[in-house]
Amino acid sequence: MTISKLKNPVKPMKSTCTLVLSFIILAFAFAAPAAAEKNPWDTPLPFKEATIQYTISGTENGTETLYIKDHGKERARHRKSTAKVMSVTNSTDEIEITSPDWIYHLDMTAKTGTKVTNPLKFMMEEYDQLSAKEKEMVNKNAAEMGASAMKGMQGGIKQNAEKFMGYDCDVTTMSGTTVHAIHATDITLKAQFNMMGMNFSTVATNIDTSSPPGKAFTLPAGVQISHDKEADDMARSMTKSTIDTLKSPDGAKKMKEMAPTPPRQGGYPGAGQPGPDGQMDEASQQEMEKAMKAMQEMFGK
Repeated sequence: MTISKLKNPVKPMKSTCTLVLSFIILAFAFAAPAAAEKNPWDTPLPFKEATIQYTISGTENGTETLYIKDHGKERARHRKSTAKVMSVTNSTDEIEITSPDWIYHLDMTAKTGTKVTNPLKFMMEEYDQLSAKEKEMVNKNAAEMGASAMKGMQGGIKQNAEKFMGYDCDVTTMSGTTVHAIHATDITLKAQFNMMGMNFSTVATNIDTSSPPGKAFTLPAGVQISHDKEADDMARSMTKSTIDTLKSPDGAKKMKEMAPTPPRQGGYPGAGQPGPDGQMDEASQQEMEKAMKAMQEMFGK
């Protein structure tokens, strides 16, 4: 089956992407030493409220607006874009609303959506249950794991490397990506992705720190929303397993052994390669779609 025959070749797989990105954050959140008593997933932003506008260009073109309340604990992301992948053009009109408890992913074209428990809630709960000694071990192993993963992907993090839009930014590079995020936060202001024949960027064009409109955080009427309990169960299980591993003395070693295979030439992490006829099988195509969408969403996060 060729990718053009798939019903929706770049259909967002939101629950999976949220979970994957949460554990990407886990791997790299400890690039700098952290205090053992501080929960690494409880990172307030330098502003209480904000509205950040982005321009998306390249393989994907469009606009995105990120609304922020309560120092980042509540967020709403509105994205409209078109993307052309393997001769297939896909339009996106999506809203993502995040609270400390829930994440809603809404497809405004299909008028459908899903809600999942915010994976950071599980991470913070598991971390807060640890002893001070266990927290110190988790921080140490995660820092070692993140540094090793960065090196394996020819990447690294430079803190306070550049100033952009008036904010000091940490610059992360790895495998064809360069991301500028406000120092010690997950707020991306500029990102460039160049891999697998795709080249696009997301760049903040305006930051307004006044109160955002309340309606940006309101669930739109007429959208049918389902609870993805399977994603919740998977996130909780993965979180517990990851924290349990990282709190052990050899946690970093165990995590490295469980890590996905590195990118191969012409491929992506863990991806299958084209068959003799030059086409990937359906499972590999789906994995590629998830990987591409995850990278796209990471730029906005």
